[in-house]
Amino acid sequence: MTYTVKLHGVAVGRSELERLDPENGFARGAFQPATGYQLVQDVFGLYSEAVPETPGGVVDAEKLQRYYRARDALRLKLMDQRERAVSGATIHIYRSAGKQTDETLELEVHIPDPRFWRAQKKSSGT
Repeated sequence: MTYTVKLHGVAVGRSELERLDPENGFARGAFQPATGYQLVQDVFGLYSEAVPETPGGVVDAEKLQRYYRARDALRLKLMDQRERAVSGATIHIYRSAGKQTDETLELEVHIPDPRFWRAQKKSSGT
């Protein structure tokens, strides 16, 4: 199923969320940016600046807090194929490790709503 990330009705991008981790409430997948991604790109760039890719690198705690505040202020919505919002989703867009192009973006969504996970289980037939 294709999910769309929206900012006040504008499509930011899409993902199949092909990697599911129901035990921890996370869904992840490749992210294909849409035109609206330009509106949020700088916010998600703050995360990359605050958290180094190299193990043991120093985290910029102040910048990381700025990222969380800015991301939460966006009020992004994760929409399913029927244009229904996934309740309580926290959205994080980031570059795959070591990659520097928009073609390598990933979407990670924390979804605490047990109804989402029941629906996923039901649709997979398990």
